[in-house]
Amino acid sequence: MGSMPKSVQPWCPASQGLLICESALARLASLDPHAAASRFCDAMTAIIEVTTPSYNPAESPPRREPTVLGLPEHPPRFSTFSHLDLSDAGETKHTTGCSVPMLVLLSLPRMAINMAWSAQWAALGPYLGTMLPPFAVQLTQLIGPLSGILVAPAIGVLSDRSSCKWGRRRPFLMYGAVTSAACWMLMGYTRELGELLGDSGNESRPCTAWLTILFYTWMDITVNVVQTPAFLIIADFAGDRQTLGASIGQASSTLGSILVAGYIYIFGAAHLTLHWFLGMLSATMLASVGAVCVFVKEQVPASKDLEVGPGEEAPSALKRIGEAFCCTFHGLKTLPRTLAIYCLVLFCIQFGFTAYNGNKGQFFGIEVVGGNSTDADNCGPILCTAAQERYNHGVQIAGGLADLLFNVLGYLYSWMLPFMVYHLGARWVITVACIPQALLMVMAFSKIVALDVAIVALTAITQATIFALIVPIIVHVFGCSAHVGMYVGAVNSANCIGQLLNFLVGAALVETSMGYALPVFVGGALSFLGAVISLMALRIDMRSM
Repeated sequence: MGSMPKSVQPWCPASQGLLICESALARLASLDPHAAASRFCDAMTAIIEVTTPSYNPAESPPRREPTVLGLPEHPPRFSTFSHLDLSDAGETKHTTGCSVPMLVLLSLPRMAINMAWSAQWAALGPYLGTMLPPFAVQLTQLIGPLSGILVAPAIGVLSDRSSCKWGRRRPFLMYGAVTSAACWMLMGYTRELGELLGDSGNESRPCTAWLTILFYTWMDITVNVVQTPAFLIIADFAGDRQTLGASIGQASSTLGSILVAGYIYIFGAAHLTLHWFLGMLSATMLASVGAVCVFVKEQVPASKDLEVGPGEEAPSALKRIGEAFCCTFHGLKTLPRTLAIYCLVLFCIQFGFTAYNGNKGQFFGIEVVGGNSTDADNCGPILCTAAQERYNHGVQIAGGLADLLFNVLGYLYSWMLPFMVYHLGARWVITVACIPQALLMVMAFSKIVALDVAIVALTAITQATIFALIVPIIVHVFGCSAHVGMYVGAVNSANCIGQLLNFLVGAALVETSMGYALPVFVGGALSFLGAVISLMALRIDMRSM
C-alpha cells in the first residue's frame, strides 16, 4: 500500500489549494483504492469550493451582443440530429402565432404589391414597346432589379432598427403606399404630359418615353419600400406558423395578379386604358396598406436606441442609411450554406421566369400570333392594321387569359403548400416545383396558343413555392427572435440579380433571328438547372406548417 493506483492519482492545481493537495496525498497513501477514491472526491470538492469565485451581478459588466452594422448577430441553427444541415429539432423555443384572420389582414399589402409588379410586366412593358426598340425596353427593365438589390436590404435593416412609436413596419408601408399611388396617378397622364412638352403625332414620342421611364424608376423604388416590410410584418406576427403565414401571403399576392389579369381579360390590353388601370392600382394600394396600418398594432420598442450603450451618441439618420445600404454585401457574404444554395436556386428560377414574364406581351403578340407592335397602342380599332390587331390580341392573351389561369392555379396551390411541406419536407417540395417552369424550353418553339397558355399556368407552381418559402426558411435558420430584415433583403437580392442578368442578356438575345423566343428557351434551361441544384445541393429538413 506504499503507492496509489494510477486510477486515483490526484490532480493538484499549481498555484491554489496546494496545502489541501499535500494533505490529501499523505492520507490517501495509507488507504485501500476504494477508500482512496472516495477521500479524493471529497478533497477535490473542497478545492473547487475554495478556488471558484462567486458571481456578483452588481459587479459584473452587462453583456452586449456582438453586432454587425448595429444589429445583433443571431448565428444560424445547425442540426446535430441528422446528415442534413438543418432540422426542426434544433428549435426548442416556439412563439405562438396570431390567428388566421389576422394573417389574412396582414397579407393584404402583398396583394397590392403583386398588382404593381403584374402591372409592370403586363401593361408598362408593352406600353414601352410601342415607343422604344426591343433592346431599349430590355435596358429600361434593368431599373427594377437594380432598385431591388439596393433598396430591399436597406429597408429591411432600417425597419428592424426603427423605434418609431407607430411600429417598425407600418411607417415604411404607409410611406411607400402613398408615394406609389402618387406615381401611378401621374403615370396615367404621360401621353398628355408628353404632348405638353412637345410630342406630336405617333411617329416619335421622346418626351412621353422619357416620362414613362422616369415614373417607371419612381415606381420601382417606392414599391420596394413597401415590399420588404410587407414580408416582415407577416413574419413578426406568424410565430411558429411561418409556413402558413407565408402561404397566405403568397395567396394574397396571387389574388392581386388575378385582379390585373381579370382587368385585362375584360377590358383588353391595359396600355389602351391606362388611366383607369393605374387608378385601380392606386386605390387598391392605399386601401390595403391603410387597413393594416389602422387595425394592426405593433409592439413599440422600449428604448429609442436599443443598441446604444451608456455615454454613446445615437448615430445620425444619414449614418443609419449608409450602414443599411452596406448590408446588401454583408448580408450576402454571411449567408449560411443552406440559404446560399437557396439563393442560387432562386436566382435560376427568377432568371427563367423573368425571361418569359418580362417579354410575355411581346412573345405572344409577335412570336406566337405574328403581330406588329409599332404604334399598336394608339392606332384605334378602325385604323389598326391586321398585324397591329394581332399584336394587341397577343398582349391580351398574355396579360389576360394566360395570367388569369396562372394566378388561379397559384392561388389554389398556395393553400395546399403548408400541408405539402409538412408531409414531404421543404427540400422535395422545392425540387419538384422547379420542374414545371423548365417546360418553357418547349413553349419557346410552340405556336399553339392553348399549349403555351397551359405551360404558363403550370409555372405558377414554381413561383408560388419559391416565393412563399423565402421567409419561413430564413426564420427556420435564424430562429423566430432574430432580426431577419437584412437577410430577407439579401435573399430578395438574389431574385433581383436573376432579373438583372436576364435583362442584360435578353437585350442581346431579342435581336437574334429567334426574337423573343430565345430568351424564353434560355429561361427554361436555367429553371431546369435550378431543379438540379436543389436536388443535389439543398440540404434542409423543414416540415413545419
